[in-house]
Amino acid sequence: MVRLSNFKFIYVIAVIYLLILPVYSQVETPKWTLDKVQEEDAYTIGTQAYLYYVAPFMMYSVLYQSQRVPYFEYKDGMPFNTWTKVSDLGNPQNTKQVMPNVNTLYASSWLDLRKEPIVLEIPRVGDRYYSVAMMDAYMNNFRILGSRTVGPYGGKFLICSKDYNGIIPDDMQKVIAPTPMIWVLQRIAPIFTNAIEVDECKKIQNAINITPLSQYGKNEYDMMRYNEKLDLGVPDISNDPLKFFEIANEFVHINRPPEADKGVLSLFARLNLGPDYKFRAEDLTQAQRTGLLRGMEAGKELINTYLLKGDYTFNGWILPVKDGGNYGTNYLLRAAYTMQNIGILSPDEALYLTSYVDIDGNEYDGKNSYILHFDKDKLPRVDAFWSITLYELPSILLYENSIKRYQIGPQIEQMVYNSDGSLDIYIQHDSPKDKNKIGNWLPSPKGKFALTIRLYNPKVDMLTIGKGYTEIPSLKIIK
Repeated sequence: MVRLSNFKFIYVIAVIYLLILPVYSQVETPKWTLDKVQEEDAYTIGTQAYLYYVAPFMMYSVLYQSQRVPYFEYKDGMPFNTWTKVSDLGNPQNTKQVMPNVNTLYASSWLDLRKEPIVLEIPRVGDRYYSVAMMDAYMNNFRILGSRTVGPYGGKFLICSKDYNGIIPDDMQKVIAPTPMIWVLQRIAPIFTNAIEVDECKKIQNAINITPLSQYGKNEYDMMRYNEKLDLGVPDISNDPLKFFEIANEFVHINRPPEADKGVLSLFARLNLGPDYKFRAEDLTQAQRTGLLRGMEAGKELINTYLLKGDYTFNGWILPVKDGGNYGTNYLLRAAYTMQNIGILSPDEALYLTSYVDIDGNEYDGKNSYILHFDKDKLPRVDAFWSITLYELPSILLYENSIKRYQIGPQIEQMVYNSDGSLDIYIQHDSPKDKNKIGNWLPSPKGKFALTIRLYNPKVDMLTIGKGYTEIPSLKIIK
């Protein structure tokens, strides 16, 4: 091997530099104006910034709406640190959100930890599935307390901000929240969907309490006195799209991003976006406004394309991604899930598979009758339970039907297994002629529909679903 002295090495580099210098020193006449440069720069930054800010904007939107919709004695909406409860299973009358869960009772609360920690009390729940999922301001599930992680006996937990250094009572476990404002979703599932079981779940729901630490144990504590809300503006951007960034950036200022986001935030800073900056659309040049608006449209297109074409499918089922519920720096995935499944649980807590077509790619249609067959050793493997819910298209809402059944699975007492342990589910518009099959019947509309299977507390081997494969069978048309 030939070794060059330091002098010869420097000489060679200098010669190479002199040879290529004429090529790179010839600056071509620019075709863009400075305004065009500003526009393209804002467009490039704006596309990524839109993907990043979708989650905090949507989380603020949920918070804003929940604090302004009347709820019993709260005529002007719910304040921080109080539960909003849905004390019945979902049905077409009480559920107007798309693709709803009809398996559990729900409760929702936004906690504000800036002043003090919040005490969460969970009573003994028994064999029923329950979860109290906590999401930070960026829609990450940072902690789920429930039957999988805590067990049937419940407990007491002190939910604190990162900078809290006060006393932790001996009978409480400390839970550190990544952001001072968090969204808490409570789910409790009856073993069966009968009135007795639902009433038991209501009792449990009413015993899950949240209380500011300073008021814990005080009989005179009145939630109505703690009527604090957050107002960063109405999250309606239909007439002023750039208001999206103004509102979301204020929310980010309150709920500082994780350290992992520093890199991308340094890019956004060029447009005064980030937790240390005040973004005002009026401070932008016209070129920057144009570029940022283009970036928003490009971000929307990225999200829509990802949702419609980026999924992995197997046997007609759209498979979940492994990072659902905890997104890290995958801002496109986070934005997509925020737009389609805000508040989704992480895969180790619940898996969601949705299907619009059969194995041949044909859309489900109520003019057909379908059968879904599970072999005994191919039934969903879960530690809690599973269910299949049907949604009418194009609304993606529950389908009103004569037997008021909106899902099928182990919660349905009338469902029966075959003598060999296998299971047949019948999905069709008309009631099966064989009366013995009615317990396994999931009514469908006359037109198009979709299905979602939910697996609560899936066993570890079921998590391979997210790797391009699932044992969940496809639907077949009954000839």
